[in-house]
Amino acid sequence: MLELNVNLVRDKFELDIATTVAAGVTAIYGPSGSGKTSLLKVIAGLAPAEGRIVFQGDTWLDATQRVPPYQRPIGLLFQEDRLFAHLNVLGNLNFALQRASNRKSARVVKTAKTIPLEAVVDIFELDTLLERSVTNLSGGERRRVAVARTLLTQPQLLLLDEPLNGLDEARKREIIPYLHALSNEFETPTLYVSHQLEEVTQLCQNILVIDGGKKCFQGSIHEGVNYVETQLSNLMTTDLSFLTGKVIGQDTTYNLTLLEVADQKVQIPKAQYRDVRVGEQVTLNIKPGDVALATAKPNGISIRNILQGTIENIATTERFADITLAVGDQALRSRITLAAANELKLIPGMTIYALLKSSGLS
Repeated sequence: MLELNVNLVRDKFELDIATTVAAGVTAIYGPSGSGKTSLLKVIAGLAPAEGRIVFQGDTWLDATQRVPPYQRPIGLLFQEDRLFAHLNVLGNLNFALQRASNRKSARVVKTAKTIPLEAVVDIFELDTLLERSVTNLSGGERRRVAVARTLLTQPQLLLLDEPLNGLDEARKREIIPYLHALSNEFETPTLYVSHQLEEVTQLCQNILVIDGGKKCFQGSIHEGVNYVETQLSNLMTTDLSFLTGKVIGQDTTYNLTLLEVADQKVQIPKAQYRDVRVGEQVTLNIKPGDVALATAKPNGISIRNILQGTIENIATTERFADITLAVGDQALRSRITLAAANELKLIPGMTIYALLKSSGLS
């Protein structure tokens, strides 16, 4: 879909990336200053790199040509919303449509689907906001409008530069379902920049990890999580656990998705923001505080998800014990009080049962 072999030198920093990016939503992940935003600017033609860029067979950059940004069929959304304050929401959306009609179409694939205003308003639930001034929107509403406006420029490739940056956790949870529409509803290939692993596990199918301007890893999001946890722990920005499971069924009676994790069964509330298919892999984000422990498998309790594992490591503070469990070949973290850990007489190598509340899994 997108072939890259680019080099950009600025001051003492060098970006040197050679890779091929497939369709779908691909995370560009790495620490601050690793070159993530620079890579998006190179793809967009906003940074004067050398090398070669080919998108769907159309050459944007090589030794003989450099296609200007306005001729590249991309939608670029930076961290800032950059909405027009003098226009209401509908005015901002209509501006995007006008820009799309004025864009030179020589490099647009003729079979590309047109994204209509009505579909975007419906999917992003903007109908009650259309007459509102953008200055009177919440942070989450502004971000929804910004993504919708970017889509209406009719891009064949979306470049999103940390679109959830600056939002609190509540606003992030509000926006994530709408971002899923990029691939589920509109099927727009997307590069999604982030340094938050919990974000990309919920939104992306593939991941490109870069550090110091170089490619460290590329693969599925599930392989990428394991790589970051084991090889690049310095990039971890969260104490969440990431468990990969395979969808094995749907319980329509209780609106649950059934998973197999390390040959054990897990059930989670069916996601409201996207449909998952039997056989698909998904990644669960689990807070250590949501994982209780038992030395014997309990019966007669309301918690439905009980995973058997082995204690790998115990780290203690004055009040808490952070327990790392091996569940198959995956790691699961639990945080319990030091008093509870001592009472249970936990030691490395012990078989243990992790109790996960379904409502705490995402």
